[in-house]
Amino acid sequence: MAQSRVSTGLSRSSTAVVTAVVLAAAAAVCGCTTHIADSVPVVAGGLPEHTPARPATPAEFPSVHERPEPRAQGLLTEDERKKLKDDLTATRERTTKSEPPANEQTAKKKLAGKKKAEPAATGSVSAAGAAPNP
Repeated sequence: MAQSRVSTGLSRSSTAVVTAVVLAAAAAVCGCTTHIADSVPVVAGGLPEHTPARPATPAEFPSVHERPEPRAQGLLTEDERKKLKDDLTATRERTTKSEPPANEQTAKKKLAGKKKAEPAATGSVSAAGAAPNP
């Protein structure tokens, strides 16, 4: 049985051109959707009635490709770096010396005060919680 072909009258190259034009038009219209969506009535699928208005000012955070401004203050000099390092070292030594050493007796008393787990009796429920096989 022969199948009949429906001819559109367009060649393959002209079909590709028409497809490219339709895709380009769709891409151009997509850029306008935020402005169009604000003016579409609710009945036609627009924004709900109680939707807040868009902010008039731009967002506070920078956009993806926006670079920060160069720093006004430079890096630390060698003298500033050495002073900061010495200050941090002195602070660390002061804090480690002021802490009392860990007392082993206190740690043992804390452990002794906790209730120890009692061992399971022989012939009772096993550790996994299942009864032993007869």
